[in-house]
Amino acid sequence: MSSKDLARRSETEVFFAGTNITQSLKQYFISLTYTDNEEGETDDLQIKIEDSNSVWLEKWLNATLSDAAELEKEEVVKQYKVTAKGGVAIRSSQDTKSKSLGTLASGTIITADDISDGFIRFKHSVVEKGKTTEKTAYAEEKHFQPIYKTVDNQSTASVTQAGTTSDLNVGDEVTVSGSPQQSSYGTGSPGAAVSNYKGTITKINNKDKIPYPVHIGQLGWFSIDQVKKGGGTAVATAENADDEPSSKGLKIQASIIRRNWHNDGVDDKLECGQFELDSISASGPPATITIKGTSLPYSSTIRQTKKSKSWENYTLQGIANEIAETNDMTCMYLAEEKSYSRVEQYFISDIAFLQKLCQDEGFSLKITNNNIVIFDQAAYESKPIIRTIQRGKTGGYTGYKLYTSLNDKYTSCHVCYVDPEGQTIEATAYIDGYDEKKKNQCLEIRQKVDSVAEALQLAKKSLRLHNKFEFMGEFTFPGEPELLAGCTVALEGWGAWDATYIIKKAKHTVSETGYTTQITIRRVMV
Repeated sequence: MSSKDLARRSETEVFFAGTNITQSLKQYFISLTYTDNEEGETDDLQIKIEDSNSVWLEKWLNATLSDAAELEKEEVVKQYKVTAKGGVAIRSSQDTKSKSLGTLASGTIITADDISDGFIRFKHSVVEKGKTTEKTAYAEEKHFQPIYKTVDNQSTASVTQAGTTSDLNVGDEVTVSGSPQQSSYGTGSPGAAVSNYKGTITKINNKDKIPYPVHIGQLGWFSIDQVKKGGGTAVATAENADDEPSSKGLKIQASIIRRNWHNDGVDDKLECGQFELDSISASGPPATITIKGTSLPYSSTIRQTKKSKSWENYTLQGIANEIAETNDMTCMYLAEEKSYSRVEQYFISDIAFLQKLCQDEGFSLKITNNNIVIFDQAAYESKPIIRTIQRGKTGGYTGYKLYTSLNDKYTSCHVCYVDPEGQTIEATAYIDGYDEKKKNQCLEIRQKVDSVAEALQLAKKSLRLHNKFEFMGEFTFPGEPELLAGCTVALEGWGAWDATYIIKKAKHTVSETGYTTQITIRRVMV
């Protein structure tokens, strides 16, 4: 919370390799831009800094980053979290054959007394003969992730709504499983189920008899038994330091914080997620450095390693889950289930193969915050409208641009497949208001289908995917954290553009001049 007497303001919080360097960046900071894409493209983060003294150009990866780490870790809390999925064994000494004192589950947090020779020493409570005794325990350091306290207390505030439920607090990183209640309390239908989704608590409601008191990012509201502490975005640890290139890059995490934005003392935070360092560029005059991070680097194994594999008796969700686990990622599947008796991955990367499967089914794929997200665009387009943008002074926007492309519009889609026995399976889908007397463009699809119903479904989805950019627009607002890719908005008073739209891209920028949000929208297909 901020004082209501202070002017509204926006701030950023930046972590490099798990170290909070927010304070160290302040004297150089020019701007931070987070781009959130609906599908197809990776999310990215760009940080621009002033470098008139060549401090960052010459010393950033060595002296400057080291100095920043020392500065920010002056108040290190010697806490470590178990990262091994199966937990970690603890013993009475550093000898791996010594007496076992039990196992710490994944996500457990301990306070270290000492670290040496690859082992953490700490106090552990053991129950023997009905009595609890505190004993000295040892566990291998490689199975833990260090946790740091932020020096700047203000920058740790991640509050959009004050509150606490049990031992959960706004801003906690948690792992979530199950179906959320997607809309406000008591209304709407549950959203698609997630499994071990890693996110941050953004709101808490402590009213009595509220079944879903915990709000996780954009997913919605969950019950307490669906949420457990621990999770969030992982940083490189000793355990994976020698893995494939996907885990070798410098991890960057960032947040955008609005303080007292509505003169009510309430602060809110947009968690941009985790990115891997992609490029560093220098330009001038004046001398500046631009640091760019991406949610899926080009050097990652999921993108670069070409594989050949036969998938037999798999569902699309099963394939996505296995690819995610193989690449140390998680998967959030938000689409209708699809099954395959056999499908071939032939000399193609995991992500390209998964992208092709999704396109064939008319689904969308997005990589964000170390998560593979698969969703049906039609389902997302039917979500409740979060903002109505009215033409004129009441719209809240500071600039706009509207455009349309009618030349590339298809009025029908024809799917045709000839099976090995020579039988033809085909179907045609048409847009609403199709007029056969007019000049029409038909999209032809040649793809394996097993029935006319499947061919028609593919034709409808293909027609949607090819026509979705017919009406588009761009709007710029004073910083709005809730305007994110995949959310729906409505236009009113814009003539031919009046309709419901989905946000294709949201660009959030904080600079010396303030915080702005620019969205690119496309009209929802009816």
